[in-house]
Amino acid sequence: MINNSPTPILTLRLLDIPLPEEPGTKKLLLNGAKDLAREHEHLFKEKGLDINVFHNKEVLYSGIQLGRYQRAPEWTAIGDQAVQALGLWYDLFKKQATLPILNTVEIREHYTPEFLVYQKRYRSRSLLISDQLAQELNTMNDKFMRFDRLEKYLFGNIQTFLEYIGYEYDRHAHFLKVTMHEFHYHEEARPVYHQQKKTACALRFSCNFRLPQTLRLGQATALGYGRVTHG
Repeated sequence: MINNSPTPILTLRLLDIPLPEEPGTKKLLLNGAKDLAREHEHLFKEKGLDINVFHNKEVLYSGIQLGRYQRAPEWTAIGDQAVQALGLWYDLFKKQATLPILNTVEIREHYTPEFLVYQKRYRSRSLLISDQLAQELNTMNDKFMRFDRLEKYLFGNIQTFLEYIGYEYDRHAHFLKVTMHEFHYHEEARPVYHQQKKTACALRFSCNFRLPQTLRLGQATALGYGRVTHG
């Protein structure tokens, strides 16, 4: 039986808070959010929420992600638990913030996953790949071998996202297909956690599945990397 119930998505743009471009600022803000949730963990538990919905290395897909919008932090929460947790965190944050929080853009979405009868085009300008994949790609001289490996990587990432939102489908009736069109590396690796850096790339691909506008794929999605846009 296909499960295609809508998934709630909440985006908060905190326009009063400056978020500099310097590496590490998003990590500090993300860690600070987790610390604030930890200080009030009893409030989260009362609502049946797990504070690990904020970044946790054991979580396969980050339900709460931190990006940047016009030099301000942009939080995105995907799924019921994450949306509730982000809302509770935001209430706590406003009470303890040293700056007045007067200008926040709140965007609520209801994403309905579905297979398409055609391949829709997508792109990601800064997707981080695993060290293992980077090593594999470096050994491949053939473009089509690289594309085939990247298609498998994106396929796995999309499947992980679908599992996270609880989407189930009949594997005999539907086949998820990913087709690569363009791929190139960025000159510099991107900083992630624990002084590590990951290989960054830009790519275009198509897929026979409707993906949300807020989707992020690859490594370090909690830090806002891997944003997938339509077209």
